Amino acid sequence: MFVSSVEPDSSHVGANAVDGNNQTRWGSVHADPQWITVDLGETRTIDRVRLSWEAAFARAYKVQISPDNATWSTIYSTETGDGGVDELLVAGSGRYVRVEGTQRGTQWGYSLWDLQILGEG
Repeated sequence: MFVSSVEPDSSHVGANAVDGNNQTRWGSVHADPQWITVDLGETRTIDRVRLSWEAAFARAYKVQISPDNATWSTIYSTETGDGGVDELLVAGSGRYVRVEGTQRGTQWGYSLWDLQILGEG
């Protein structure tokens, strides 16, 4: 995994989603939409994203990539998320990766124990 920084729009620290510790988490406020953005430091090829949801999961969400943190392309989307661990096969390249929750699966916000972005440098 390659991560240089995380920009959270949340109530919990974004870096917790990418610290490799399943005892820490990123969590959002209780509203739609919410997202977490990861800066990979340079353009990378991405072929897999692994999301480990806490009990507050996304029913509907998108995984998006961007070269500039402004223009986004969706590489995965679902409206039938059920929590747990999502292993997503994706294809794309970009410097930024965003997971955007558009419909919460619970009354709470969105919460990730772990977010892994895998691919080639």
